[in-house]
Amino acid sequence: MKLLRIFLEFLVVVLLIVTSYFWFDVPVAVYFQHLVASHALLHKYTSHIPDLLFPFVLAVTVFCWTARFLGLSEGSRSGWFLQLCGISVPLAYAAKSVLQSAFGRPDPRVWLSHPQLFGFHWLQCCIDYRSFPSGHMTVIAALATVLWQAYPRYRAVYVCGTALLGLALVATNYHYVSDAIAGAYLGISVSRACSYALTAIHGSVRRPKPELSAHD
Repeated sequence: MKLLRIFLEFLVVVLLIVTSYFWFDVPVAVYFQHLVASHALLHKYTSHIPDLLFPFVLAVTVFCWTARFLGLSEGSRSGWFLQLCGISVPLAYAAKSVLQSAFGRPDPRVWLSHPQLFGFHWLQCCIDYRSFPSGHMTVIAALATVLWQAYPRYRAVYVCGTALLGLALVATNYHYVSDAIAGAYLGISVSRACSYALTAIHGSVRRPKPELSAHD
């Protein structure tokens, strides 16, 4: 039953990506290009946003494993969170890097300057051909999924934060809508797979029990 659910989720995501690719990616990118270009301040502050994804992944990974090995978190919940986060976040980054090079899709900014480059250019290692899937969405969705499992009380915060990041990436034309969808799904999938693997290795006792609300 679980495999069927995973397969159906995959089909839904593929359908969303294909639909976005053919009907939404281009008009949304053009709309935000006109919107940003018509506002001088927006154009100025969104032209050269630094890519801090790798330093972020490195910092999160080092913090999680340092805290884990130093025993700074003695509780089963926080210890499980640190271990899962320390595995999921760097693996999500590695997975997006491999897939970006495999799909070779130029980002909207490159496409707007060179319309003939729209689409996928397989096995391109050029930095301008790494739009699909979105790396930022992959990493943040992986982190949000770990938080979702370990601290479910704040799930609305994780969902809103991830959605706002996706909107920002699309609105600044750093990614297409389909890039954001694929990145979110990849990040969630990586964290889920890591969670299943840790549970299988260490047993369900290592997995934190759901938090009880104040009304329970």
